[in-house]
Amino acid sequence: MKSFASEVNCRIMVYEKPTAILAWLLGGEAFRELLRAQHHTRHTQMDRDAQSDAARRNAWETATSVTERIDKLTQVATEYPESMITFTDIAASYLAMDDLDNARRTYQHIVDHQRQFALIWANELGKAYLFTNDYGKAIATLEQSEVISYDQGLFLAFAYLKHGEQQQCATQFQRWIAEDLTRAFAQYTYDKYIKALFTEAEAQYIDNLWTTYAEQYTNMEPYQLYCALYKQYYVKPGFDADDFDDEDFEIPPKLSKATFETLTAEYLALDRQVMFGHPDDAAYERYGALRDLLFAETIFG
Repeated sequence: MKSFASEVNCRIMVYEKPTAILAWLLGGEAFRELLRAQHHTRHTQMDRDAQSDAARRNAWETATSVTERIDKLTQVATEYPESMITFTDIAASYLAMDDLDNARRTYQHIVDHQRQFALIWANELGKAYLFTNDYGKAIATLEQSEVISYDQGLFLAFAYLKHGEQQQCATQFQRWIAEDLTRAFAQYTYDKYIKALFTEAEAQYIDNLWTTYAEQYTNMEPYQLYCALYKQYYVKPGFDADDFDDEDFEIPPKLSKATFETLTAEYLALDRQVMFGHPDDAAYERYGALRDLLFAETIFG
């Protein structure tokens, strides 16, 4: 087994494939021993990966406070130091407590010990570089990352801004919003990151940028926004109902404007009933169905 360091500090483990020549050179018994060793190594790591994932989930599910969660995750990290994602969970938990010093300290550990991790999550490594002020490496890592991550594009925009590339930040932010229009209304989700990363002037720039898109979609005529969201979620080349996790899911037909307006009136009436009345189970079920069908949480708030 060989180890190679890539340009983005991602270690790739390559298992050498046993060959007939290798078998001849080693001899039959030695070759069989090699195969057994490789099999054992692979399965041992797979077992540890599964165990560390289970321990992480348990920490999140059973902790009654952020402090307790950090304590539990720290125990997991001690037992499974090769699990990078545990350390990123710890860093995010510190940020949730506004404990920037310990968050940075944890991100610095990720940067300093990345070669010990069994698997490198490039999106999280890029975030670690960002929080430890190595903006050039943050940009390089996030640009090259092939991890599918909801907020990877946003942190790339953040890295551009910290690196002094304001126009690149704006372009990347627009690209990130365009992937999912609901992100225009998600600024509050990232307040702790903005507070930790940016100066007052930089934070104001991000706020202005985000407000531009939030106002753009807020001021859009409801049916027009519905059409944009429908296209985003359901109208994609080669995309069909089989791509959803729910096997029973069927892509709903696109609503006409008249039908949309009729169902909107019904939804808003049910919304008031849910907020101030006592709807029965059937009404509550209908309310949930319309909320999803109309993208109501995004369109109506």
